[in-house]
Amino acid sequence: MHDLYLWQRRLRPLLIPPAALRSLFMRAKAALYAKNILPAWLPPAPSVCVGGLTPSARGKMMLSAWLLGWAEARGLRPALLAMPGNAKPPRLPFPVTPATPFAHCGPQMGLLARYRPGAAIWADTRPARAGKEAWKTLSPDLFILHDLFSDLSIRRQTDLVLLEPHDLDKGWNRPFPAGFWREGLPALARAAAFVLHIGPRDIPARKALIERRLKRLGKPVFTIHPRIWRLRHADGRTADTLNNEPYLLITPQSNQDMAAKAVQAFLGAPPRLKIVFPDSHRFTPQDKAQIAADAARVRTPHILATNDAFPILDGLPGCNLWTYDPDVTLGPCLLTGQAFTPWWDARWAGGGCAPAPRRGE
Repeated sequence: MHDLYLWQRRLRPLLIPPAALRSLFMRAKAALYAKNILPAWLPPAPSVCVGGLTPSARGKMMLSAWLLGWAEARGLRPALLAMPGNAKPPRLPFPVTPATPFAHCGPQMGLLARYRPGAAIWADTRPARAGKEAWKTLSPDLFILHDLFSDLSIRRQTDLVLLEPHDLDKGWNRPFPAGFWREGLPALARAAAFVLHIGPRDIPARKALIERRLKRLGKPVFTIHPRIWRLRHADGRTADTLNNEPYLLITPQSNQDMAAKAVQAFLGAPPRLKIVFPDSHRFTPQDKAQIAADAARVRTPHILATNDAFPILDGLPGCNLWTYDPDVTLGPCLLTGQAFTPWWDARWAGGGCAPAPRRGE
């Protein structure tokens, strides 16, 4: 990832024109959807989108899990729709259950199904088709559109847009290939609120930048970060500690800082070794053998993988492999101090998530 950043900086004069064209194209496409020139499915129930401008936007899974739990706690029947990404479902649309192999649904959908075993989760390359199937079989009270911010084939009333500190700094308003945004700055106007993936200790240093970038957009800016509440072994057992024994941490590159801080806060000690891999990496048998060798070399009896790394590792034979169960922590609005839950409750009660009529109806 750092190599890609480097090349983007070196080639910026050449990459800015195609990035501007991409931004213009996406803006025109959004306008066609807004005018109903391009067809979009209007769900019969309220819908909320949880997504970001970058494919690797952090916090999506945590926020979707929170919304699933919120709905279930109120006796509502939610249905979550998502694309399968690099996974290969045996059929489409494909219902995801806690027993679904990650290869069929992808790590995020598989983990969401395990965190919320009673939730209806559907994967499809055409999310609207999955939504229609979910309505036919379940008639849900709420549709959650997971990582579909730039996919406007389903109409929604609320967009919760995930951002990371990099999005507000060097990544600000840099569509691909000059950066990693799927769309340009005008897309942020569709947001009902922003949710910044950042830990509380990092907020003071970023507060001025956050206000400079987002305050003028007039939307709430909440925060989200994980807090570990227990460890889970590859064999299914759980634990509250590693008994002060050293461990090796495996984490994707885009999550390494947040993951390391969360793990250290929970276990009280940093990892003896940290293995960082690209977000899109697929572990080979050679990779796994090297991880096991590294653990033996630094004499760590435990290997701890982040909850997004754990599924794609698909086990480490002969190793004491752990992951963790995160507790979602949503911070108050950085501009007004309002808490997220009352804001969301008020939006739901006020009809801010109700289906909007089509033009002419």
